[in-house]
Amino acid sequence: MMQSLFSVSSPLRSVLAGVLLTGSVQAYAASVSVNTVDKNAAAMADVIVYATPIGVAIPPAGKMDTAVIAQNDMQFTPYVTAIRVGSQVKFPNYDKMEHHVKSFSSAKEFEIKTYDRGVTPPPVLFDKPGIVVVYCLLHNWMRAYVLAVDTPYFAKTDASGHLTLDHLPDGNYKIEAWHPNMGSIKPPLTQTVAVNAQTGTLKFQFDFIPTVRKAKPASASTAY
Repeated sequence: MMQSLFSVSSPLRSVLAGVLLTGSVQAYAASVSVNTVDKNAAAMADVIVYATPIGVAIPPAGKMDTAVIAQNDMQFTPYVTAIRVGSQVKFPNYDKMEHHVKSFSSAKEFEIKTYDRGVTPPPVLFDKPGIVVVYCLLHNWMRAYVLAVDTPYFAKTDASGHLTLDHLPDGNYKIEAWHPNMGSIKPPLTQTVAVNAQTGTLKFQFDFIPTVRKAKPASASTAY
């Protein structure tokens, strides 16, 4: 006896329903898990991984969220941010002292002159792909990194070196992994991957050990 459409498993039922309604099986979005490690196989946080479809058009950007890089405890938070080209970034100051935000990067050169605690200047538009290093001209240890990518498929690894790229339609992708220690000189690590529901976990191993982020000097809390 033919099994009822509504007695089969949910994923198969969805596929069969698509066949009945459209006459063809639809390509469903997949998720790709990624693990990143350093040259000693230790987990690497703050790695941005992004996937660019091969042979098909990149989906157009819809309404994009505004990212936030705050000045808090005399550091930029978060240290590393990934955005899509065309996004804006706000730089609120939550500290007790003034900050002066500046980027000399070719992908986005900008300056927000000295502003006080509690002030959020107008957001900055990142309109080109590339790596942007953000400084505070008053506190030379303060630094943040922004990577603007021209694809909607990107994420940043957590403390365990893991991330998931969600909602990728089936197809071939160039998947790249970048860490701030690479700067704009070293190219990102790259894999070409056929993505589908059976795609396993990808691994990227870098050939260096990440340097420790510059810390706020012990005297900074009393010096300003």
